[in-house]
Amino acid sequence: MIRRPPRSTLFPYTTLFRSKILVTSNDSRVRLYDLRDLSLSCKYKGYVNLSSQIRASFSHDGKYIVTGSENQYIYLWKTHHDYAKFSSARKDRNDYWESIKAHNAVVTAAVFAPNPNLIFCQMDQNNLAQNVNDAGQTTSCAPTEGYVLVTADFSGSVKVFVNKTKTVRV
Repeated sequence: MIRRPPRSTLFPYTTLFRSKILVTSNDSRVRLYDLRDLSLSCKYKGYVNLSSQIRASFSHDGKYIVTGSENQYIYLWKTHHDYAKFSSARKDRNDYWESIKAHNAVVTAAVFAPNPNLIFCQMDQNNLAQNVNDAGQTTSCAPTEGYVLVTADFSGSVKVFVNKTKTVRV
């Protein structure tokens, strides 16, 4: 029996981060290649993609990978793990994912905002404007850690997820 390789969604559905590229394919895998030597760095499993063209993307800092899925979820993977903690983990495969039920249809797009601090500043200014009655105060926006994720589904629904790290005041 001749086995055909999975159909990849290579050029229109790749994402670059420094010298790494993500390639999605219809075998429900996201592959991370190193462009310096064209080697497969890691294979990410967990999401469902049997017939759609779903792209994976990096977070703005390269610490996470996200993709939509045919089962209405979004899937997130860390790009770096401390493999010393795992007894039988392979460095070239990553089965450790988190998922969020994001939509009621196939999630066709999931991307991280390239500069989440802009969105956090706007949110802070909107909250401040609601709490202050035109006192004429000007505020500066302090850098905030976190992530903003935008997703869309096959029916046209768009959602924004915000994960803002809380600051600890001493």
